[in-house]
Amino acid sequence: MEKSEYRKHFELEERHWWFRGRRKILLSLLATLPPPGRPRVWLDAGCGTGFNLTVFSRLGPAYGCDYSEAALAYCRKRGLANLARADVQRLPFKGEAFDGASLLDVLYHRAVTDDVAVLKEVFRTLKPGGILLVSDSALNVLRGRHDEAFHGRERYTIKALKKKLKAAGFDVGRASYFNFFLFPAIAAVRIGERAFAVKASAAAPQSDLKEVARPFNIILGAVFGVEAVLLRMLSFPVGSSVVALARKTSSEERRTSGLYEAR
Repeated sequence: MEKSEYRKHFELEERHWWFRGRRKILLSLLATLPPPGRPRVWLDAGCGTGFNLTVFSRLGPAYGCDYSEAALAYCRKRGLANLARADVQRLPFKGEAFDGASLLDVLYHRAVTDDVAVLKEVFRTLKPGGILLVSDSALNVLRGRHDEAFHGRERYTIKALKKKLKAAGFDVGRASYFNFFLFPAIAAVRIGERAFAVKASAAAPQSDLKEVARPFNIILGAVFGVEAVLLRMLSFPVGSSVVALARKTSSEERRTSGLYEAR
């Protein structure tokens, strides 16, 4: 993504309603799993500016990788270690090294030429039974200048993401859209941007990410908090983002589970 966006991420990732809300969603899904009984060794692939690594480190030893030196520099500013500069399409970690992994708004980047190959790489690094958390942008109808600033290639549907996860060998446990309650407003803004678009500026594109007044930050964060609770019980039919919780299964499990079509 644009270098200016890394700075905004670093400054806002801890307190902004969007980031805080997404973390609530992710942790809520993880809470639906049986306790592992021991610390989880975690990989955040495409870790960006690193605040999520501080969260996953509560589960056990956490490792991060990103191709951007700018992103890794911000990670170091947070005092993070266990970092590697790496393309998520060629992870520098040995097989079956991790109990869990995350790909948070990573797959849709245009630098990712084969998203299934990325999922297979993560699959390789997970121990049998290891879990994967994926979140990404949803629905191409919402495509706009925000995606240009983030160098987005495509936005996913639930169906497409599940298909890709299964093609990589994962058993998909939960999958849902999120940011459901704010979806009408987001859709109106994005469609309006396209409908009334003027000639593109020569300046670098800017994302929607910006500082929000504290009362609105609290309210919007509370909306996400409600979604996080509801997602433990149901899946949303639409939203501006998609999330999935998947598990690495053995070839024997895949053959006998009945969850996969014959290929």
